[in-house]
Amino acid sequence: MKKAVGLLLCIGLLGCEQQNNDVSEVQAAPKKVANSIPQFNEATAKQNLVFIKDQYLKMIDHVDNNEHLHFANGCTESDMVCFPRAEEHGEIFMEKAKKWTNGFYPGLLWKLLSANQQIDGFTPAEQEKIFNKAKHYQMALMPETLRGSTHDLGFILYDSFGEALNYDGLSAADRALYQQALATGRDTLATRFSTDHGLIESWDWVPSLPVHYLENGKVIREEKALAEPFTFPVIVDNMMNLEYMLSSQKPAHHVIALSHAKQTYLNHYFYTADDVNKEFPIAYHLYDYDTKLPGNWQGVGNISAWARGQGWSLYGFVTVVEALKLNSSDNSSYMSLPDFEQHIDKSINSIVKLLDGEVIPYWDYFATLPNAAEIAADQDPATVRYSRILDLCDIEISDQILPYVGYAPIKIAKDILAEETLAELATMTSAYNEPFIQGDYVFPCGSAPYKTKATHIPRDTSAAALYASALYRLAEFTEAGPLRDKAVTLADKIMLELTENYLTSKNKAKDYQLGFVLAEATGNLPNASEINTSIVYADFYFLEANMRKLALAKKK
Repeated sequence: MKKAVGLLLCIGLLGCEQQNNDVSEVQAAPKKVANSIPQFNEATAKQNLVFIKDQYLKMIDHVDNNEHLHFANGCTESDMVCFPRAEEHGEIFMEKAKKWTNGFYPGLLWKLLSANQQIDGFTPAEQEKIFNKAKHYQMALMPETLRGSTHDLGFILYDSFGEALNYDGLSAADRALYQQALATGRDTLATRFSTDHGLIESWDWVPSLPVHYLENGKVIREEKALAEPFTFPVIVDNMMNLEYMLSSQKPAHHVIALSHAKQTYLNHYFYTADDVNKEFPIAYHLYDYDTKLPGNWQGVGNISAWARGQGWSLYGFVTVVEALKLNSSDNSSYMSLPDFEQHIDKSINSIVKLLDGEVIPYWDYFATLPNAAEIAADQDPATVRYSRILDLCDIEISDQILPYVGYAPIKIAKDILAEETLAELATMTSAYNEPFIQGDYVFPCGSAPYKTKATHIPRDTSAAALYASALYRLAEFTEAGPLRDKAVTLADKIMLELTENYLTSKNKAKDYQLGFVLAEATGNLPNASEINTSIVYADFYFLEANMRKLALAKKK
């Protein structure tokens, strides 16, 4: 049912094994050998922890002094607590309440506190400053425990309240309060579980087409209706909720998590045309479980390889397998489950193959393929058809950014849009001073080729940091020696590259001055949001990966 999306260059498994052997030989070599290959080790991880601590103390000062801040709409209200999220326009973007990213900032602060013994020079005064700030933002998230309109409670609650519980300096009263918040949030999240589908529904909102049109000489943006929007969407990010549910004391929550994992395993992956043996699963970003159609809200096209989506998939299944191993005696009473650990092994192989010798992924692995423009324009009826990339106009993004090879205006089939939308567009002029409707197609971004000379396809350090943390975590509990070695080897390569070339200290530009840690993360490129910038959740997973590297070293 799926159309071919382009050939990928394959890294043969024998080549990967040879590479692993080479690394093992280097690690076994004497430390003082001249011109030895750099390694990511415990000393480097500890240096990174110091840098992260210093950067976020810097960010705390900026926020406290109300300097270099760019506020989201609504953040100026007196009772609104807004959260540092990303660098935007050379300032710290302060996000309003009820956003999926808001748990990462306090979560990162709690992580620093729980790692205090491993951070050299972490003074009591610094710890107190971070503790007070973490508590302040944590309390602002308390209303989220009852917000059943979102599936993002794992990110919002477990990555903040859950991280707080790892800090041994928490008072008994705060610990009890946070445990109750997590319990309430789990019950809230459980209301999104459909017994008919066996999954936690991701979104309640209805997708729409954003159009940019001219009115009195000004460009106006407005959302327009689609003909057949998805009705039970599940995105791969939802795998990150499962650890939250599996940490519950209620068996019903475990059933929800394992059922969601099983259905995701069965339905949420595709294989490239050259992968005839289906050895390298690639996660769709989105799957509509009502129509049984795949797609992407993020990614180059409806069937593409969004880099961070592969990370949500990998990390999510790692947490599931870890929980199953910790509670092996209870598993048989739930349901028959696939071999999730084998799926993880294949997913790692897939990431290695997609990286194709690189270490830090492009925001979507298919963005650099020769036929990327064809992938972006795909409106195959065997998919949900509409993808946000279809209407990403060049007026929305920086002149330096190239979303994918062959980036060009895309024509959209008229039957994708609702009749009322077509009637409205027939009377409007696009921002490109053309009719939206031309013949049998709609042209959201005009019909003429873009004049861009950009060559920079963004990478995503948030995906890389997420991979590394998941891989180290896997290595901590897996009993399969080859899988452990493969995970650590890839994680070490990623972390070495991030440390040497992607820390904000490299160029000491505005992102460094603001207090961020990693440069060149990409949040939501099809929505023209957070492209090639610093983002808090990239720093969160980078911090976690460094901590897991140290934890893994202790187990040797």
